[in-house]
Amino acid sequence: CGLASLHPPRLSRRARRAAAPLLREVNVADLPLRPPMAPATLVEHEPEAAAAAAAVGPAVIEEGDDDEEEAGFEEASVVVLDETEDERRARVKAEMDAAVIGDANSKVVMERLKGQEDDDGGLAALLGSFLVFLDPTGTVRRRLWTRADFMHIHAVSGAYFLFLGIPWLVYSHVTNALDTSVPMATSGPFLTSLLVAGLVNALSAVPMSKFNSNKMLDMRDLKANGFTFGGTGLTTMCLYIAWWFSGDYPDFLRPFDIPIFLFWALVCAGTTANWEVMLQQNFQANERRRVKVPEKEMRQKAILYRLASWPNLTQLSFMYSIPFGGAAWLQQCTAQWPMQSTPMYHYGIASAMGYALSMFSETLRDRKLVTLEQDLLVLIVGFTFPMVSVLLDGLTYGSAVTISPPEYWALFGFGHLG
Repeated sequence: CGLASLHPPRLSRRARRAAAPLLREVNVADLPLRPPMAPATLVEHEPEAAAAAAAVGPAVIEEGDDDEEEAGFEEASVVVLDETEDERRARVKAEMDAAVIGDANSKVVMERLKGQEDDDGGLAALLGSFLVFLDPTGTVRRRLWTRADFMHIHAVSGAYFLFLGIPWLVYSHVTNALDTSVPMATSGPFLTSLLVAGLVNALSAVPMSKFNSNKMLDMRDLKANGFTFGGTGLTTMCLYIAWWFSGDYPDFLRPFDIPIFLFWALVCAGTTANWEVMLQQNFQANERRRVKVPEKEMRQKAILYRLASWPNLTQLSFMYSIPFGGAAWLQQCTAQWPMQSTPMYHYGIASAMGYALSMFSETLRDRKLVTLEQDLLVLIVGFTFPMVSVLLDGLTYGSAVTISPPEYWALFGFGHLG
């Protein structure tokens, strides 16, 4: 017994093999790399932003494990840009100047077409030369006058709608102020051409709104949804409002006013949800980036997205009067306020111009021709278009119109079903 206690017990061959350390049996090089701390959270490459951060100078850096860097994970280091306002502007300008629009190797056809400037002759060259007149460097023409816009239908119709429509809007307010004895004409060849041009401009944006796939109206492409629903959908909705109040709206469509309203309600709600999801994804993506977007820029983006989304729902409260008030409601309005058709028509067409202008600015920002701040300013102008127009009508016509919703909206009990 004493001798046995001096020696450890002998293990069987199987037991000794089981007790052997694993590293003696397996080559370490064959082991799989350990996963990141947050599974399925990948960090996007930001070469331009990283270069900009290096150019700016001081930055706050948090170092991580070398293993993750070797494994290709960029969560190992986080760079937060610490720059002055002048440095930020210089960085943004440098990024815009160096930007390459489109991708010749992209699987998305529209991305390839965005990088192909239209050098054809004839009328296209004549119209394109106007962009060179505006910008002798040729940058605007190179980034806007591309083969992505088939026959440049979108550009030409948009120019007609905005650059003739906005001056007409101003002119109409001036002429109304000079003679308040008669209501403004809300129909005629020119106004009809404006509505048609606006509709063509809105619809021609749909084929161009492809950023992540070649599929038209791909609900997974949130950026494309912003253009198709927020641009095409809401512009068309406001053109419909203007048409309804123009006096040219056909009687055979009136029985369909309720389903039409429900369709526009779906567009408004879907647009709002889409922009909100996009905003949340932007914030989440920024948290994963190695080079952080400055907090101020993210706040501006939040304002931009929410101005482009939530106010759209207010359109429905005004539009409620169309299906649930009908022609009888409109007749009661004009009986009590003789010039009431003018501000309501102005509201519809000015709203359509505001949406078209906002989406034009979004296109310019997508092509790196305007900054986020400039885009936000244009959006605010477009947002206030209809409100300023209706306010001017109220000041012009006085008691002959009302601009107070509780007084004439069917939603608040004015009028009845027609």
